[in-house]
Amino acid sequence: MEFSLVPHGGLTLAIGPMLKYFQKSQEWTRGRATVDDIVGFLYAGRMQLWVAYTQNPEGHGATLYGYIITEVKDYPKCKALVCQYCAGESNHMEFVDENAHATLERYARDTGCAVIEFFGRPGWRKASREFGYTVDTVVYEKYLGDAT
Repeated sequence: MEFSLVPHGGLTLAIGPMLKYFQKSQEWTRGRATVDDIVGFLYAGRMQLWVAYTQNPEGHGATLYGYIITEVKDYPKCKALVCQYCAGESNHMEFVDENAHATLERYARDTGCAVIEFFGRPGWRKASREFGYTVDTVVYEKYLGDAT
């Protein structure tokens, strides 16, 4: 399985097959962002779409299995590559883990980032440590009022 950045000109082809996964990301945001917001971030160039895929036989396109959406964030003292959204087919993304981590680290370095950040399910703790991440912060949330 391969992992690659979708060039801005290729977004239209990639977004269609990713919409079902974008829906999962929308649910995890609990009202912070919709699928339309996520797509808008990509087309505006604010975020980058990376996909896990396999090439179809004889060069007839690709089958997409999941994605990571990143954002290069400027902090006052450094830049960070922030993994904002991630979703895909169950039991498929693990086949691209090493490639994805290496590719994102290379991209972060190439864009002058000093750190890679992501928030994830508690179950990602072990896998993230395998790639050199430390678990320093856990995000707990309390939703107020009518928030879902």
